Amino acid sequence: MMKKGFKIFVSLTAVLLIISISVFSCFAKGVLALDGVSVGYMDTVTYTLYLSDCEKPVSDMVANLFYDSEYLELDKDSVDFHDLVGVARNVDLDGSIPFSFSTISSPVDFSKKTPVISADFKVKKEGTTSIQYFVTDLDCIDDNDTVTIKEYTFTCDYVAHGTDGDEATENAVPVLLDNQDKIDEYQGGFVNYADGQGKQVKSGGNHVAVTGAEIIDVSKGDATGSDNNTTIMITVAVIVIVLVVIILVILRKTFGSADSSENKETEEKEDEKSENGQE
Repeated sequence: MMKKGFKIFVSLTAVLLIISISVFSCFAKGVLALDGVSVGYMDTVTYTLYLSDCEKPVSDMVANLFYDSEYLELDKDSVDFHDLVGVARNVDLDGSIPFSFSTISSPVDFSKKTPVISADFKVKKEGTTSIQYFVTDLDCIDDNDTVTIKEYTFTCDYVAHGTDGDEATENAVPVLLDNQDKIDEYQGGFVNYADGQGKQVKSGGNHVAVTGAEIIDVSKGDATGSDNNTTIMITVAVIVIVLVVIILVILRKTFGSADSSENKETEEKEDEKSENGQE
């Protein structure tokens, strides 16, 4: 009898254990893997992109934040640029937040960790996804000229807001845009590196430049503009040479015809004189 009761007890315990595991699995967080961070279904995550270690204050910036709207829903009212002023942004696009700012008269000091943009996203479905960024231009003023920032560090924070409280992941390496077509589209004078750091980093397998089809080094002048100026100068020179040749040909024909006429008249007069003399 005791053995039978013990078996029933074990069976009930096993059933309860299975039910408990199932219940916890249903309500367990981590249904969405976001750049290595686990976020529960219908939970909200705050993403913040930071910039630091810039060698000079930043005068202007053009960048874009990308997300997959199949997995994440942007809270448009949450998009914040913190202490930046004069920011132009578009939060109505599906899957991206393009933004820019220009403060030539009062450049922004990014020598220390400073937030650039933050936004809240609600998890729509389970799976794996990323929040990515790409910088088109990041410039400073040097000797009254606009030059590209060469030394910098980008980092990001994730804060998952769930029913059990907040879970933060700080100073992570932000995920750089991996769509080559978009990289080609948004490429400017700035060089993005996969580890979020500038040229001062000389080692590490993750320090790889991610670039598009065209990069203009504004510190050495606009290469495209220089090419255009050279082309224009060559074109003008060719036109001038052609015009000179045409003018010479016309003058030669004109004066050549006149000389021929005069020579002909002279010959005719001499012939007449000869004939009169013979007579």
